[in-house]
Amino acid sequence: MHFDVRPAKPEEYPVLWRLFHDTVHRVNRRDYTTPQLTAWAPEEVDLSRWGVRMQGIDPFVAIAEEQIVGFSDVQPNGLIDMFYVHHAWQRKGIGSRLFAEIDERARQMKLDKLHSHVSITARPFFETQGFQVVVPQEVIVNGVMIGNFVMSKSLSA
Repeated sequence: MHFDVRPAKPEEYPVLWRLFHDTVHRVNRRDYTTPQLTAWAPEEVDLSRWGVRMQGIDPFVAIAEEQIVGFSDVQPNGLIDMFYVHHAWQRKGIGSRLFAEIDERARQMKLDKLHSHVSITARPFFETQGFQVVVPQEVIVNGVMIGNFVMSKSLSA
């Protein structure tokens, strides 16, 4: 299956919110409690604040069958702030295609390392992409403690 990857458009930011929310609540529920999921991706969102966040990270989207099926970003310091694949499109190569884009952008930015705060659920996938756990951590999100991992990947040849 072929997936196009391109920069997200500001008018698509609400679609990215819905994809983020639904992925957290449908995919991550096997590793997190309902209160944790709700803190991480609340039912109510201020779309203007979300839009500012998206504008700040400059995400790119994966497109299949004329719809957004995933999105991610890579920051100048090597941080992957967001990495989400639509719950109905898991295990179809979209995550790998997004990582190909991340790797290409990282090369263009001359980064020597990538890092991210990775959920329990996403850890195995990130490991298949060459990431290693730096440290497990617990963070407070909207007053609720959520466990995840700081993971990194060296890009040095």
